[in-house]
Amino acid sequence: MVSVACTSSGAPRSSPSSTSPTSTPSPPGEQAKSGARDCRKARFPNGCRLRGEVLYKCGDSFCLMRPDGSGERTLSGTFPEWDASWAPNGRRIAFRGYYGLGDGQYDLYVIDANGCHLRRLTRGLNGTSPSWSPTGNQIAFVSDAIEAIRPDGTGLRRLDNSSYVDDAPSWSVSNRIAFVRYARNHGFGRHFGEIFAMKADRSRVTPLTRGGPGFGEPSWSPDGSKLAFVAYPRSSGVIEVMGANGNGARAISPPSWMSFDPTWTPDGKVAFLVQRGAQTSAYIANPDGSGLRVLYPNLGGQQIAWGLAELPKPRC
Repeated sequence: MVSVACTSSGAPRSSPSSTSPTSTPSPPGEQAKSGARDCRKARFPNGCRLRGEVLYKCGDSFCLMRPDGSGERTLSGTFPEWDASWAPNGRRIAFRGYYGLGDGQYDLYVIDANGCHLRRLTRGLNGTSPSWSPTGNQIAFVSDAIEAIRPDGTGLRRLDNSSYVDDAPSWSVSNRIAFVRYARNHGFGRHFGEIFAMKADRSRVTPLTRGGPGFGEPSWSPDGSKLAFVAYPRSSGVIEVMGANGNGARAISPPSWMSFDPTWTPDGKVAFLVQRGAQTSAYIANPDGSGLRVLYPNLGGQQIAWGLAELPKPRC
């Protein structure tokens, strides 16, 4: 992998079923639409026809690659790095970065996808879980509450004044923000979370889940019509997809798997991670659960995020 120099300015435990889907190579003679390349020669054949750019957490850094695994390189911004979120144009990445090695020594940062123009947006707010607005002119994140800031570090404002603990915002193209809400007296356990949505002006706060095993990690589809999330029955994690108003939820990963971190491809498929013992692989499925297959076997990443643009060259 190529390390890119920049200018300054935990996963759940369990084991999925042993009956995991396997990677299926492309039929003989079938070639990728992009560049007429033979998919059988790709590092990850099941990603050969997918569009966009992929970021995953590799060790304490981020790795970038094309969907077929080509062009992989390390994005070196801070050390360590977590919670990556692609800008709508696929050219910038917001993330939680560390300015020191002590507990709590992290803030919100933005960096170009080519590895340039690192900028620290917050100071002492401990920003986590960033999510870009549909225009790219604001970033929602979590500090003491859900807040928003411009990508130049100005315009900090609070989006949430509730008496609850709110986490994991996801900003849709229709300008709604989904998030996970916990009652303060229940702590921060995953089995106590419910998914809510609100308009970006803080109005119309609406529950999308009610009761059940606990829910987390909401992620909007590119068109804003669906929401992928994680349900936590017993000791597993199940990826589910529901409509924008909370209707029609259905599981797209088996209940025996430990699945987490759903993200959407530009053409509306859901990619997510699955932990099996010490190994983590990425899987992909259609939002109705069909077409489930392994995408990146033994990827090893703890987080994954999909961008909508083509991967830029690593140069400033």
